[in-house]
Amino acid sequence: MTEAFVLNTVVSAAAVLGLIAGRAIAAEGETWLRSVLAAAYIGAGVGLMFSVLVGPPLSLVVQLLSSESSTWFDALDVAGKSLLWGTAAGATGGLAIGIVVASLSLGRSKRT
Repeated sequence: MTEAFVLNTVVSAAAVLGLIAGRAIAAEGETWLRSVLAAAYIGAGVGLMFSVLVGPPLSLVVQLLSSESSTWFDALDVAGKSLLWGTAAGATGGLAIGIVVASLSLGRSKRT
């Protein structure tokens, strides 16, 4: 269990949660652009909240259980990176599902 484990865990879970949250928001948009941008915005928020709640405690537990690294400052560095990349992954997940949902629902209803 290393720095890569923490980052991969936070990023992958934030992307999945961004997909889930972005899907609900993208279906409600009035235009294609609003749907996509709202989904990305909500996905980033979900990714940030997940990263705040899970990233720092997970990095401290991994630091405590790991025999490779020796300082708590390394754990705090990983926690900061998980906040950044968790937010970016959530926004990317929301953007991806927003594009898909907005593109597929564009033909079903008349949007101007």
